Amino acid sequence: MRILAISDLHGDLASARAALDRYTPDALLCCGDWGDAHEVTGDELAQFPAQITTLSTFGNHDAMELLKALRNQDGTPVLLEQGEVRALGDIKVAAIGGIWAKSHRQPYYVTDEDVARFASAIAEHGPVDIFLTHGCPVGMADRTEKGNHGGQRCFLKAFQSIGPRVHLCGHLHVAQEHTLKDGRRVLNVGATPAGSVVLLETNAAGLQARLEHL
Repeated sequence: MRILAISDLHGDLASARAALDRYTPDALLCCGDWGDAHEVTGDELAQFPAQITTLSTFGNHDAMELLKALRNQDGTPVLLEQGEVRALGDIKVAAIGGIWAKSHRQPYYVTDEDVARFASAIAEHGPVDIFLTHGCPVGMADRTEKGNHGGQRCFLKAFQSIGPRVHLCGHLHVAQEHTLKDGRRVLNVGATPAGSVVLLETNAAGLQARLEHL
């Protein structure tokens, strides 16, 4: 299976379509920020699950009502619920969307307690192959354009408790990766309009993931 991961489109859906044409994957993942309501339409977003099985979490720039309405050809929702684990063939995908905050003042804010609760629900399902978040784990693939760390400790704790083979995140618009000694990997997909995606493939060696530049 070949899986393409995109992130932070901010309304530039053409970049995602170009990536699909180039890599011809079997499934599409998104780490959020497809675009705010004034940047995308439901019809434009629906073109993706109409073409390919699509799973997505959400960021801080998403038209949530449009995302919630999207369905794949088999009727399954495109948007993964908080703490949900979904099978993609033999691959298990889990997600925690939103960005960290100390309150729920915005609908896309998640607190330390929220992330811990969602991570606990995911961990109950057993081993997870791919973990999708919009925010990043602090210290791992969380470098900002200014060079400082832009991740959060709650996402690091979630990564540690879930133990996914691959953790995909976005939000910071800087494509980067971090590999642990045990082979698990954290990849920040970066901003796909800037030319970055992640390609994941299952083969005899297991699940392989690499950053690609369009």
